[in-house]
Amino acid sequence: MVLKKSIPFFLSVCLLAACGEEAKPVENTKPVSNEPISLEDARAVYTLNCASCHGPDGTLKASNAKDLSISKMNESEIEQMIRKGNDKGMMPYEEMLSTAEIKGLVKFVQNLRK
Repeated sequence: MVLKKSIPFFLSVCLLAACGEEAKPVENTKPVSNEPISLEDARAVYTLNCASCHGPDGTLKASNAKDLSISKMNESEIEQMIRKGNDKGMMPYEEMLSTAEIKGLVKFVQNLRK
């Protein structure tokens, strides 16, 4: 009876010992691009993350959001706003979106202007 209870424990110890080194996370070997994603892909990112407040065409102004169709911000300012958000309710996206996605969103937002 004692032998039957010891076998699973013994096998567990052997299995752990056979593993050797501690497991390391697999690194992403995909090259990271700083080139903006396509406008089509940026539209999808915008729809998922921005349209609920800015609307599909940038004019909704929900929750104190600005009308993007009349924005005067330059490329750098738009990118900073997307990355850092603001104190009026826009959340920062720098931890959620890649550089390529952010740069694509900048281009997309500029295309919403009238």
